[in-house]
Amino acid sequence: MDDLISKVAEERLRAIQRELPPAEVVTHFQEDERGRGLIDIVYQGALVGQEIIETQDSWKEEGRLAAYQAVLRKKVRLVVMAPRGEAMRVRYMMLELNNCWLFYYMVYSYDPDGHLMRVLRPAVPGRKEPAVPYIQ
Repeated sequence: MDDLISKVAEERLRAIQRELPPAEVVTHFQEDERGRGLIDIVYQGALVGQEIIETQDSWKEEGRLAAYQAVLRKKVRLVVMAPRGEAMRVRYMMLELNNCWLFYYMVYSYDPDGHLMRVLRPAVPGRKEPAVPYIQ
């Protein structure tokens, strides 16, 4: 198992435990054959979220947007985590999902130590920049 993917997963799993009551949430982490991490979140017996920790290159593979859509079609929250230098490109790519699934997904970036930062909506060219930066 990739050490960086494990660090990111550990941080995210701790955050999930803070977000949802620990007695009622079950998480499952695994790594797929491409090295990306996958987290399922079950709350009170129902799947409520699926999270994907992408590697430096895995998010660029053909069919990634379709994979994200498949998660969203389940009517669960999607969280995608990508390396810090790639995360805004992932966020831009996912703007294509806004027409059907606005706000059902979030994007995080992670640094070489596995620390997560939320990537917010990118600014639209020609509009006044928001007071809040795109990365929290």
